[in-house]
Amino acid sequence: MHHFKRVLFCVFFLSSVFGVGFSYAQCGGGTPVGEVTPIWGTQNGDGVPIPDMTLGQFALVNVVKGIQYEINAFHIQIYYHNGTQHPANRNPVFVRTRFTAEISGQVCVYYSGGGSGLHIKIIGGQNTIDIPRDIPPPNENNKWRGHFYKGANESDTPPLPSKYLGYFDLPESFNTVTNSTLFQIYSQGSTVPRLLANSDYFRIRFLMRSTRKGLYYVNLGADDGTRLEIDTLVYDNWDNKSDPKWEPVNNQIIKLSGNSLLSYEFYNGNGKLQYLFEISDANKIIENTIVGEQTICQGDQASPITGDDFKRRAQHNFNPTFQFQWHYATNPNGIGRTAIAGATQKDFTPDTKTTPFNQAGTYYLFREASVRFKNIGVDEETETILSNAVKVTVLPQPIVSIAPPEKLFCQGENAQIRIKINNGGTPPFTFSYEVNNVPLPPIQSSDNIFYIPVNTSKAGRFNYKYVSVTDGNGCRVTLGDSDDITINPLPTATFLEQNTTLCLNTSKAQIPWVTFTGERPFMVKVKATKPGGTSEEKEFPLKNNENRLVIEHTPNDKGEFTYEILWVRDANGCTTYFTDKKKVVNVVAPSIAPFQDVAWCLPEIVSAVYDNNGNTTITENGYQLSFGDTALDVVVNSVPCCPNPTLKWKVDDGAGAVLNGERQPSAYADGIFFENDTDMDKTYTITYWLECNGQKYNYVTRQIRITPRPQIHFSN
Repeated sequence: MHHFKRVLFCVFFLSSVFGVGFSYAQCGGGTPVGEVTPIWGTQNGDGVPIPDMTLGQFALVNVVKGIQYEINAFHIQIYYHNGTQHPANRNPVFVRTRFTAEISGQVCVYYSGGGSGLHIKIIGGQNTIDIPRDIPPPNENNKWRGHFYKGANESDTPPLPSKYLGYFDLPESFNTVTNSTLFQIYSQGSTVPRLLANSDYFRIRFLMRSTRKGLYYVNLGADDGTRLEIDTLVYDNWDNKSDPKWEPVNNQIIKLSGNSLLSYEFYNGNGKLQYLFEISDANKIIENTIVGEQTICQGDQASPITGDDFKRRAQHNFNPTFQFQWHYATNPNGIGRTAIAGATQKDFTPDTKTTPFNQAGTYYLFREASVRFKNIGVDEETETILSNAVKVTVLPQPIVSIAPPEKLFCQGENAQIRIKINNGGTPPFTFSYEVNNVPLPPIQSSDNIFYIPVNTSKAGRFNYKYVSVTDGNGCRVTLGDSDDITINPLPTATFLEQNTTLCLNTSKAQIPWVTFTGERPFMVKVKATKPGGTSEEKEFPLKNNENRLVIEHTPNDKGEFTYEILWVRDANGCTTYFTDKKKVVNVVAPSIAPFQDVAWCLPEIVSAVYDNNGNTTITENGYQLSFGDTALDVVVNSVPCCPNPTLKWKVDDGAGAVLNGERQPSAYADGIFFENDTDMDKTYTITYWLECNGQKYNYVTRQIRITPRPQIHFSN
């Protein structure tokens, strides 16, 4: 082939280096005249010239173990660097010296024949020391090692070991165009080439362990053919039958695992070379790294989980398809992950209203990035990259129940609303509410129950709006419910404080006492206390049209009666309690002040009449209480209900004679005569009483004793 050659490798010709890692004194002695590196591919030519030398001089020759060399002279001695002579086959007939290198390194060549024009060439053999050849050197990642096989062609069969010469290294990314026809071949870790290889008819197999991870665009190609394997064949332009033939190919897509082994081969017939393999961070299709770890509350708005995007490029005669698919799992390894329907965008925002994010739990989000592409010489395929895991924690939202509160309360009553966190959420909880659209201070609880106080200090209708409950993690559930609560006013009472006086034994009295305001009908409880301290409590229901309490008292007993109202309850069940709200009813009667009995003696005799029978008749045998004499008067005590009682009396002599009188006895116009014509004391009884309002009160009696005179007897 004579077209322009393009291959993915670099060839360098190094200037002579003297004594690298080598002690010349250890050879056969003498001084070096130069360094020679033989070239494979010149077997039919003269070879590489060896500098002229004289006795005591030597040339350093780079050799590879297993390769056969020929020097066009007979008087040749070859030494190892340690001074030991290297075996060689000297043929005086053909004037040549041949040897097969037993080491990879340098040997010392001495020439004792004199003259000039020495050459050395490679006549055969193979590298027998540099193995293995199917893996890159250990601990040398991201660097190509190319194993060079002489004379290989485009056969698909693996190159034969008998064709192996050695290796050379290239960086991870290279693009070389060269007119050089020689490759520098190394062996056994040498830092200088041990042989040079002609670029006609060879095959190179490159190996590299790459620590890159992800999908990459690579530019690659060589003359005459190239192919790339990463576990399997991923690019094949080996026979140059497919377009673009020998031109470099851009944007071929490969997937690297972070420990991928790349095998890259090319072969060449002859001519100038271009060879390349370009990979870089800038050509990474996607890193597929996502961020956005978050903790959200059930039902709240989540934040987007974001990641890098594809670098979208066209391939040769093919347009790749780039797709995202989001998954979730319950473990950070993504085992058993589930695709999220419709989640095919670059970024994803969890929807806390749909499965699974509407349920509390810990979820791990993954983004699968896939590319459908076609590299040269292989079928279409799809490669995917799974992102890192992003944790999304959905905290449980408090589930709240509100016990239906009583809607009616009485002013001053102890009232509350019960709010319960049935489940979900983390203490402490904070409850927010409003009364008549005015926010009140939030209430906190470390328990799962709130008791919301109802302010009953004022009567009226109040709207209690339950706004939200927030837990210790800041998860907030909006409630939105409300209750209208009515605070009914307490019934009130207006008292007539003035006490009442009744006269004994008068008719039943209706005594006004208290007037109520509130929702009718009323129920009243009254305590009644009698004279002497005995009491009784009784409830009195008032009729629907009644709002006053009247005491009905029958004054059959005398004394002070106390009525005390304990409470009043209206139709709303609201109760007002009272203390020391009493009504005193005094039942009284007019009375006569105490007095003493009297004893009177008959007055002195004024005259006596004697009859014929010898009897003496004495007149004025009695006691006369004259008009105006107050000896039998009494003191009358009136009462308010009877300010002017009528005093009445009667005098009884015990024999049926009765004298009745009204007002004081002293006011009796004729006076009162108390007769006693006996020789013994005679007793009269005077009974007093009072009359008022048709009633008679205070019957009292007084005895009046009339003492007789001494008996006087007259004789004829």
